[in-house]
Amino acid sequence: MSLLPLRQIQTEMKKIAVLLIVIASLVSNVSMAQAQQRAETKQISLREKKVKISYLQQGQGDTALLFLHGWCIDGTYWMDQVDYFSKHYNVFAIDLPGFGNSTAERTNWTIEEYANDVTAFIDIMNLKHVVIVGHSMSGEIILQTALTNNPKIVGIVGIDNFKLIDVVFTPEQLNQMNDFFQLLEKDFKNTAPAYADLMLFHPTTSNEVKERIKTDFANSDPVIGYETCMKQMQYATNDAQRLEQLNYRLYLINSDGFPTNENGLKKHCKNGFQVETITATGHYPMIEKPSEFNLLLEKVLGEMK
Repeated sequence: MSLLPLRQIQTEMKKIAVLLIVIASLVSNVSMAQAQQRAETKQISLREKKVKISYLQQGQGDTALLFLHGWCIDGTYWMDQVDYFSKHYNVFAIDLPGFGNSTAERTNWTIEEYANDVTAFIDIMNLKHVVIVGHSMSGEIILQTALTNNPKIVGIVGIDNFKLIDVVFTPEQLNQMNDFFQLLEKDFKNTAPAYADLMLFHPTTSNEVKERIKTDFANSDPVIGYETCMKQMQYATNDAQRLEQLNYRLYLINSDGFPTNENGLKKHCKNGFQVETITATGHYPMIEKPSEFNLLLEKVLGEMK
Protein backbone atom coordinates (compact mmCIF):
# COMPACT_ATOMS: atom_id res chain seq x y z
CA MET A 1 0.00 0.00 0.00
CA SER A 2 1.42 3.39 -0.96
CA LEU A 3 1.73 6.05 1.72
CA LEU A 4 -0.70 8.95 1.68
CA PRO A 5 0.86 12.38 0.91
CA LEU A 6 1.33 14.43 4.06
CA ARG A 7 -0.59 17.38 2.55
CA GLN A 8 -3.60 15.12 1.91
CA ILE A 9 -3.44 13.82 5.47
CA GLN A 10 -3.37 17.33 6.90
CA THR A 11 -6.29 18.38 4.71
CA GLU A 12 -8.39 15.43 5.85
CA MET A 13 -7.52 15.93 9.49
CA LYS A 14 -8.58 19.57 9.44
CA LYS A 15 -12.09 18.34 8.64
CA ILE A 16 -12.23 16.35 11.86
CA ALA A 17 -10.28 18.64 14.22
CA VAL A 18 -13.16 19.07 16.70
CA LEU A 19 -13.46 15.33 17.24
CA LEU A 20 -9.75 14.72 17.56
CA ILE A 21 -9.82 16.24 21.04
CA VAL A 22 -11.54 13.03 22.14
CA ILE A 23 -8.41 11.08 21.48
CA ALA A 24 -6.05 13.73 22.75
CA SER A 25 -5.92 11.60 25.88
CA LEU A 26 -3.80 9.10 24.01
CA VAL A 27 -0.50 10.89 23.79
CA SER A 28 2.45 12.38 25.69
CA ASN A 29 5.71 14.22 24.98
CA VAL A 30 9.25 14.99 26.11
CA SER A 31 11.78 17.71 25.48
CA MET A 32 15.21 17.12 24.00
CA ALA A 33 16.81 18.32 27.22
CA GLN A 34 14.93 15.68 29.18
CA ALA A 35 15.93 12.99 26.70
CA GLN A 36 19.56 13.86 27.33
CA GLN A 37 19.02 13.32 31.07
CA ARG A 38 17.79 9.76 30.72
CA ALA A 39 18.84 7.60 33.60
CA GLU A 40 19.97 4.03 33.24
CA THR A 41 16.98 1.72 33.07
CA LYS A 42 16.47 -1.56 34.85
CA GLN A 43 14.43 -4.48 33.58
CA ILE A 44 12.38 -7.21 35.15
CA SER A 45 10.38 -10.14 33.75
CA LEU A 46 6.88 -10.90 34.93
CA ARG A 47 3.67 -12.72 34.01
CA GLU A 48 5.43 -16.06 33.46
CA LYS A 49 8.31 -14.24 31.76
CA LYS A 50 6.11 -13.21 28.85
CA VAL A 51 6.38 -9.53 29.74
CA LYS A 52 9.61 -7.59 30.22
CA ILE A 53 9.28 -4.23 31.94
CA SER A 54 11.96 -1.55 31.76
CA TYR A 55 11.74 1.02 34.52
CA LEU A 56 13.41 3.90 36.29
CA GLN A 57 13.64 3.92 40.08
CA GLN A 58 14.85 6.61 42.42
CA GLY A 59 14.34 7.51 46.07
CA GLN A 60 12.93 5.64 49.01
CA GLY A 61 10.09 5.84 51.48
CA ASP A 62 6.97 4.08 52.70
CA THR A 63 4.88 5.42 49.80
CA ALA A 64 5.64 4.40 46.23
CA LEU A 65 4.76 6.67 43.30
CA LEU A 66 4.23 4.72 40.10
CA PHE A 67 4.18 6.89 36.97
CA LEU A 68 2.56 5.56 33.79
CA HIS A 69 3.14 7.30 30.47
CA GLY A 70 0.81 7.80 27.52
CA TRP A 71 0.78 6.77 23.89
CA CYS A 72 3.92 5.97 21.88
CA ILE A 73 6.46 7.18 24.46
CA ASP A 74 8.19 5.76 27.55
CA GLY A 75 8.83 6.22 31.25
CA THR A 76 11.68 8.67 30.83
CA TYR A 77 9.09 11.32 30.04
CA TRP A 78 8.56 11.59 33.79
CA MET A 79 12.18 12.54 34.55
CA ASP A 80 11.26 15.90 36.11
CA GLN A 81 8.85 14.14 38.44
CA VAL A 82 11.24 11.29 39.23
CA ASP A 83 13.91 13.78 40.27
CA TYR A 84 11.55 15.99 42.27
CA PHE A 85 9.54 13.40 44.18
CA SER A 86 12.39 10.98 44.91
CA LYS A 87 13.36 13.22 47.81
CA HIS A 88 10.40 11.89 49.80
CA TYR A 89 8.99 8.91 47.88
CA ASN A 90 10.05 5.63 46.34
CA VAL A 91 9.51 6.62 42.70
CA PHE A 92 9.07 4.35 39.70
CA ALA A 93 8.44 5.22 36.06
CA ILE A 94 7.88 2.24 33.80
CA ASP A 95 7.79 1.67 30.08
CA LEU A 96 4.46 0.11 29.21
CA PRO A 97 4.85 -3.04 27.07
CA GLY A 98 5.14 -2.23 23.39
CA PHE A 99 6.71 1.16 24.15
CA GLY A 100 10.20 2.20 25.14
CA ASN A 101 12.27 -0.84 26.09
CA SER A 102 9.39 -2.97 27.41
CA THR A 103 8.06 -5.93 25.45
CA ALA A 104 5.30 -8.50 25.69
CA GLU A 105 4.63 -11.77 23.94
CA ARG A 106 1.08 -10.96 22.91
CA THR A 107 -1.07 -9.43 20.22
CA ASN A 108 -3.77 -8.24 22.61
CA TRP A 109 -3.12 -4.59 23.54
CA THR A 110 -6.20 -3.91 25.67
CA ILE A 111 -6.48 -1.66 28.71
CA GLU A 112 -7.21 -4.78 30.78
CA GLU A 113 -3.92 -6.38 29.73
CA TYR A 114 -2.00 -3.23 30.61
CA ALA A 115 -3.69 -3.14 34.01
CA ASN A 116 -2.60 -6.75 34.55
CA ASP A 117 0.96 -5.70 33.71
CA VAL A 118 0.83 -2.89 36.27
CA THR A 119 -0.59 -5.13 38.97
CA ALA A 120 2.08 -7.75 38.29
CA PHE A 121 4.79 -5.10 38.52
CA ILE A 122 3.46 -3.87 41.88
CA ASP A 123 3.40 -7.42 43.19
CA ILE A 124 6.80 -8.57 41.94
CA MET A 125 8.46 -5.38 43.21
CA ASN A 126 6.65 -5.86 46.55
CA LEU A 127 5.43 -2.25 46.52
CA LYS A 128 3.16 -1.01 49.29
CA HIS A 129 1.17 2.21 49.75
CA VAL A 130 1.21 2.82 46.00
CA VAL A 131 -0.12 5.97 44.32
CA ILE A 132 -0.47 5.45 40.57
CA VAL A 133 -0.15 8.52 38.36
CA GLY A 134 -1.32 8.04 34.79
CA HIS A 135 -1.18 10.51 31.93
CA SER A 136 -3.40 10.40 28.87
CA MET A 137 -4.12 6.81 27.77
CA SER A 138 -2.96 5.63 31.18
CA GLY A 139 -6.01 7.24 32.77
CA GLU A 140 -7.96 4.18 31.69
CA ILE A 141 -5.11 1.93 32.82
CA ILE A 142 -5.08 3.35 36.35
CA LEU A 143 -8.89 3.10 36.46
CA GLN A 144 -8.88 -0.56 35.48
CA THR A 145 -6.02 -1.29 37.90
CA ALA A 146 -7.85 0.46 40.76
CA LEU A 147 -11.02 -1.53 40.10
CA THR A 148 -9.18 -4.65 41.30
CA ASN A 149 -9.27 -3.10 44.80
CA ASN A 150 -5.68 -4.14 45.39
CA PRO A 151 -5.00 -3.14 49.02
CA LYS A 152 -1.49 -2.04 48.03
CA ILE A 153 -2.96 0.86 46.03
CA VAL A 154 -3.79 3.89 48.17
CA GLY A 155 -4.67 6.41 45.46
CA ILE A 156 -4.82 7.29 41.78
CA VAL A 157 -4.11 10.54 39.95
CA GLY A 158 -5.08 11.15 36.33
CA ILE A 159 -3.20 13.69 34.22
CA ASP A 160 -5.22 15.46 31.55
CA ASN A 161 -7.84 12.76 31.23
CA PHE A 162 -11.48 11.93 32.11
CA LYS A 163 -12.51 15.30 30.63
CA LEU A 164 -15.42 14.05 28.58
CA ILE A 165 -17.52 12.00 30.98
CA ASP A 166 -21.18 12.16 29.81
CA VAL A 167 -20.31 14.26 26.76
CA VAL A 168 -22.47 12.98 23.87
CA PHE A 169 -21.32 13.11 20.27
CA THR A 170 -23.51 13.22 17.21
CA PRO A 171 -23.49 10.49 14.55
CA GLU A 172 -21.74 12.92 12.23
CA GLN A 173 -19.00 13.54 14.77
CA LEU A 174 -18.56 9.81 15.30
CA ASN A 175 -18.23 9.33 11.55
CA GLN A 176 -15.57 12.02 11.48
CA MET A 177 -13.70 10.21 14.21
CA ASN A 178 -13.85 7.00 12.21
CA ASP A 179 -12.34 8.88 9.26
CA PHE A 180 -9.36 9.71 11.43
CA PHE A 181 -8.92 6.11 12.55
CA GLN A 182 -8.90 5.00 8.93
CA LEU A 183 -6.14 7.48 8.18
CA LEU A 184 -4.20 6.27 11.19
CA GLU A 185 -4.46 2.65 10.10
CA LYS A 186 -3.46 3.39 6.50
CA ASP A 187 -0.47 5.58 7.23
CA PHE A 188 0.42 5.73 10.90
CA LYS A 189 3.90 7.16 10.28
CA ASN A 190 2.53 10.39 8.79
CA THR A 191 -0.91 10.60 10.38
CA ALA A 192 0.20 10.41 14.03
CA PRO A 193 2.70 13.30 13.76
CA ALA A 194 0.22 15.37 11.75
CA TYR A 195 -2.38 14.82 14.47
CA ALA A 196 0.10 15.95 17.12
CA ASP A 197 0.98 19.06 15.15
CA LEU A 198 -2.68 19.94 14.63
CA MET A 199 -4.16 19.23 18.04
CA LEU A 200 -1.73 18.65 20.87
CA PHE A 201 0.50 21.69 21.19
CA HIS A 202 0.00 24.99 22.96
CA PRO A 203 1.13 28.23 21.24
CA THR A 204 4.02 28.40 23.70
CA THR A 205 5.24 24.85 22.97
CA SER A 206 8.79 25.03 21.70
CA ASN A 207 9.75 23.81 18.24
CA GLU A 208 12.24 21.47 19.87
CA VAL A 209 9.47 19.73 21.81
CA LYS A 210 7.19 19.62 18.78
CA GLU A 211 9.81 17.98 16.60
CA ARG A 212 10.69 15.50 19.33
CA ILE A 213 7.07 14.44 19.69
CA LYS A 214 6.41 14.11 16.00
CA THR A 215 9.57 12.07 15.60
CA ASP A 216 8.61 9.78 18.47
CA PHE A 217 5.15 9.23 17.02
CA ALA A 218 6.51 8.51 13.55
CA ASN A 219 9.01 5.97 14.93
CA SER A 220 6.48 4.08 17.05
CA ASP A 221 5.41 0.57 16.13
CA PRO A 222 2.43 1.27 13.83
CA VAL A 223 0.57 -1.91 14.73
CA ILE A 224 0.85 -1.40 18.48
CA GLY A 225 0.19 2.32 18.08
CA TYR A 226 -3.01 1.75 16.14
CA GLU A 227 -4.24 -1.13 18.31
CA THR A 228 -3.67 0.71 21.61
CA CYS A 229 -5.50 3.72 20.20
CA MET A 230 -8.53 1.64 19.22
CA LYS A 231 -8.62 -0.41 22.43
CA GLN A 232 -8.37 2.68 24.61
CA MET A 233 -11.24 4.32 22.75
CA GLN A 234 -13.39 1.21 23.11
CA TYR A 235 -12.69 1.03 26.84
CA ALA A 236 -13.39 4.74 27.32
CA THR A 237 -16.97 4.38 26.11
CA ASN A 238 -17.76 2.83 29.51
CA ASP A 239 -15.65 5.12 31.68
CA ALA A 240 -18.71 6.60 33.39
CA GLN A 241 -20.03 3.21 34.49
CA ARG A 242 -16.62 2.14 35.72
CA LEU A 243 -16.17 5.34 37.71
CA GLU A 244 -19.34 4.41 39.60
CA GLN A 245 -17.54 1.27 40.79
CA LEU A 246 -14.38 3.09 41.82
CA ASN A 247 -13.64 2.85 45.54
CA TYR A 248 -11.10 5.68 45.45
CA ARG A 249 -11.44 9.43 45.24
CA LEU A 250 -10.44 10.46 41.73
CA TYR A 251 -7.78 13.16 41.59
CA LEU A 252 -7.08 14.90 38.29
CA ILE A 253 -4.52 17.45 37.15
CA ASN A 254 -5.88 18.75 33.86
CA SER A 255 -4.85 21.48 31.49
CA ASP A 256 -7.35 24.15 30.49
CA GLY A 257 -6.72 23.60 26.79
CA PHE A 258 -10.03 21.74 26.68
CA PRO A 259 -12.55 21.95 29.55
CA THR A 260 -13.24 19.12 31.98
CA ASN A 261 -16.93 18.22 32.23
CA GLU A 262 -17.12 18.23 36.02
CA ASN A 263 -20.87 17.62 35.97
CA GLY A 264 -20.21 14.17 34.56
CA LEU A 265 -17.60 13.46 37.21
CA LYS A 266 -19.95 14.67 39.94
CA LYS A 267 -22.64 12.28 38.74
CA HIS A 268 -20.49 9.17 38.49
CA CYS A 269 -17.64 9.42 41.04
CA LYS A 270 -19.32 7.98 44.13
CA ASN A 271 -16.27 8.63 46.30
CA GLY A 272 -15.81 12.12 44.98
CA PHE A 273 -13.29 13.78 42.74
CA GLN A 274 -10.96 16.75 42.67
CA VAL A 275 -9.74 18.60 39.61
CA GLU A 276 -6.62 20.75 39.77
CA THR A 277 -6.35 22.94 36.68
CA ILE A 278 -3.06 24.05 35.21
CA THR A 279 -3.39 26.93 32.77
CA ALA A 280 -1.80 27.75 29.44
CA THR A 281 -0.50 24.31 28.56
CA GLY A 282 -1.37 21.76 25.96
CA HIS A 283 -1.97 18.09 26.68
CA TYR A 284 1.32 17.74 28.58
CA PRO A 285 1.33 19.85 31.75
CA MET A 286 4.03 17.77 33.43
CA ILE A 287 6.40 18.65 30.58
CA GLU A 288 5.28 22.12 29.62
CA LYS A 289 5.20 23.49 33.17
CA PRO A 290 7.05 20.90 35.26
CA SER A 291 7.62 23.10 38.31
CA GLU A 292 3.99 24.18 38.56
CA PHE A 293 2.84 20.65 37.83
CA ASN A 294 5.03 19.19 40.56
CA LEU A 295 3.59 21.60 43.11
CA LEU A 296 0.04 20.61 42.15
CA LEU A 297 0.86 16.92 42.38
CA GLU A 298 2.56 17.51 45.72
CA LYS A 299 -0.64 19.20 46.93
CA VAL A 300 -2.73 16.24 45.77
CA LEU A 301 -0.45 13.73 47.47
CA GLY A 302 -0.65 15.73 50.69
CA GLU A 303 -4.44 15.62 50.61
CA MET A 304 -4.40 11.84 50.20
CA LYS A 305 -2.67 11.37 53.56
